[in-house]
Amino acid sequence: MGRHQAENSSPSQKAIIAALVTGAIVVAGGAYAIGKGTGSGEEGPFAGGSGEGCSAAPLRVEASPEIADLVKTQLATATKENGCHRYEVTGTRSSSVASRIRQGKAPDVWIADSTVWLDQTTAGSAGSAVKADWVSSGSLAHSPVVLANPLQSPDKFSGEFTSWNELINKSGAIHLANPHLDSASRLAFLASREGTRTKDVASGQRIILLSRFAATSTADLLLGASDPAKSNTTRSEPFPISEQALANYAKTSPGVLSPMLPKDGTHSLDYPWVPAPDLSAAHKDAANAGFRALTSPAAVEAFTKAGFRDGENTGGPTIGDVEAASFTALKPKPAAERLESLREWDVLKADARMLAILDVSGSMTNIAPDTGGKTRAKVAEESMITAVQRLPDGSQVGGWIFSTDKGGKGKDHAPLTPIARLDEPSGAGTHRDSIVAALKKFQTYLGGDTGLYDTTADAYAEMTRTYDPEYFNSVVIITDGKNDDPGGGLNLEQLLAQLKKGHDPTKPVRIVTIGMGEADTKALSQISQATGGSSYTANTSDDLLTVFVQALLAREPAQAP
Repeated sequence: MGRHQAENSSPSQKAIIAALVTGAIVVAGGAYAIGKGTGSGEEGPFAGGSGEGCSAAPLRVEASPEIADLVKTQLATATKENGCHRYEVTGTRSSSVASRIRQGKAPDVWIADSTVWLDQTTAGSAGSAVKADWVSSGSLAHSPVVLANPLQSPDKFSGEFTSWNELINKSGAIHLANPHLDSASRLAFLASREGTRTKDVASGQRIILLSRFAATSTADLLLGASDPAKSNTTRSEPFPISEQALANYAKTSPGVLSPMLPKDGTHSLDYPWVPAPDLSAAHKDAANAGFRALTSPAAVEAFTKAGFRDGENTGGPTIGDVEAASFTALKPKPAAERLESLREWDVLKADARMLAILDVSGSMTNIAPDTGGKTRAKVAEESMITAVQRLPDGSQVGGWIFSTDKGGKGKDHAPLTPIARLDEPSGAGTHRDSIVAALKKFQTYLGGDTGLYDTTADAYAEMTRTYDPEYFNSVVIITDGKNDDPGGGLNLEQLLAQLKKGHDPTKPVRIVTIGMGEADTKALSQISQATGGSSYTANTSDDLLTVFVQALLAREPAQAP
């Protein structure tokens, strides 16, 4: 009956029916594009097209600059298979993308040069707009971090390159870029923290110097390799770089740099494909298609030709006459440990503003164990002189001595030197020279009891009053006894209450206490904890030097309990 009715329909009825059928087809097609995202395969309604009629905007992909053109070329194959799989690729430094993601300005897909940048895009981190973790779908290519050795430089590396740990912490010339900006230096620095922390003065001093003279990028390091006058150290020193970047540089500047791989292993750039966690269905479909295109055999071959290695770390470029070598891949540390390592860099990079409070009570004449007969006072003198000589020029340091009535009746402390920059002119030399000269008279100050609590309260108040926001402000107390003040003064409970009352979160000052001999370690620990500081024990010069570096590391804003 229906067929009969159709056959006998008037022209106007036929037109209406045709319009309805056509509309149904259009609606069905629209539903396919929205429901499926873009569809897949050659049978899709927009396969091979220009993208007309697609419901989703092009997928915004931000890729590390050295890989951006390759990515653009390979993603074109995904668009060829399905015209609704469209991509806009821009080359952007990984550190910049990580920063913008935290600000809520995220791309649809991110190809960082290293997975370690995802440490900064986890949900819930302080000051971040990230609502859900960014997670890698997999890596597109690999390139190990090597040491670029300047062949014609007097600072070139010679001998066996054992590890990043050895080179960065102990000996040998090396120039790092800022690990907050540059991935190769970031990975080399993280490798140097494997199984270690900066607890000795020599290692701490090296990190301080490396951080102060850090370049802003690998590009700046390469510029310095070609012309040392353009380096911020005015020298051409070895530096970390990805194998692929070094190979690319060597094409136009042969014979300048040679790659070296550490015997104990290295990390690699791994170029993760990281889709935003909140993509629409259509963009998820395009992202999946893009990842398939970028991990296809053709894409792997293209990456290899460009100097990258595959997922098994095989292949790799020949640089000069050095063929790509096999290497040990270091196991990455957990994200929390990596971030803690970077905190060490930041802490040591910043200048310290420190008031050292030195116990000169009579008990400091006692012999310190394991020192060959040295008194506690001599140990303190020697270690303080060494520390002051090694601190960076920009550090502000001053000192008080204390026992009882050193500043007059009822005042237990007296100034040794004012707080000033170590490189500030003083007399015929510098403030550093003045401190050393004062410390060499340490033995002449000895005598009296231990007015610890009143001195601590006054020192904390003084450092809070004179707080400098450009520095990490701290009080470092070295003592060998318990509070013993014949003139009375504060008890421990009163001191702790006073410290708590005086705490200003906008002017954080941390108290670090170092106990020698029979020091009241329990009381010292309570004093430090009241300001968010740390407490240590030390009896030898080496112990004290180690503690001073730990005090430098303990420089986050203090929090009142």
